[in-house]
Amino acid sequence: MNVNDKKILLVDDHSVVRKGIYLLIKKHFTNVTVSDVSSLKEAISVVHSEPIEFIVLDIDFPEGNSLSFIEYILSTEKYNIKILIFTGLDESIYAFKYLKAGASGFLRKFCEEDEIVNALTKFFETGKYLSEDLKERLLDNMLRNHGESPTNILSLRELEVARLLAEGLSTNAISSKLNLQKSTVSTYKTRIFEKLGVENVPALINFLKTNQ
Repeated sequence: MNVNDKKILLVDDHSVVRKGIYLLIKKHFTNVTVSDVSSLKEAISVVHSEPIEFIVLDIDFPEGNSLSFIEYILSTEKYNIKILIFTGLDESIYAFKYLKAGASGFLRKFCEEDEIVNALTKFFETGKYLSEDLKERLLDNMLRNHGESPTNILSLRELEVARLLAEGLSTNAISSKLNLQKSTVSTYKTRIFEKLGVENVPALINFLKTNQ
C-alpha cells in the first residue's frame, strides 16, 4: 500500500515488539522510511535530526512514561507530528489521558495483524485512529461525564499503581516494579482510594471495571 513517502518512528523498549511492527510496516506499506529506537531520549534525538511525520509510541519505559514526551513534541511548533499510542495497557484506563495530552490515536498491542494494518492505514492516511470500541467509550463518557473519564482525576503514576493493585500486586511488588519506596506506594494507594471513593482493592477492581 502506497502511503506517499511517510517518515515513521517506532519507539518501544521491547525489541521483539519494535522489530515486529517494523517488519509489518515494511511488508504492508510502500514508500515509507521507518526508524526505530528503544528509549524516549533516543526518540527526541531522532525527531531533532530527521523530518519525522508519524510516531508509533509505547507508554511505559524504564526511564518513565511517555506523557511528558508527547507534551514536549506537541509544544514545539516546528514539529508537525502525529502520535499513535501502541500499548498493551488497558485503553479504558489510559486512552483518555493520552488523547487529552495530544496523542492522535490509541491501539492495543494484542490485536490481530489485519486489525493492526487497518489501524496503521487509517493513521497514516488521516493522522488519527481510534477503535470502534474506544469511540463508543468516548461517546458514553461525553454523555455521562461531559467528556471526562472518572479515572482522569488520577495522575498517570496513580493510574499505574491502581492498575498494578488491580492485577493483584502487593505494595512490595509495586515498589520493586516501579522503583519507588514502599512508603511512596502506600501514599499513592491512599490517594487512589480517596479520589475514587473506594475502601479496598476489590472495590477498586470493581470501580475500574464499571468505568471502562
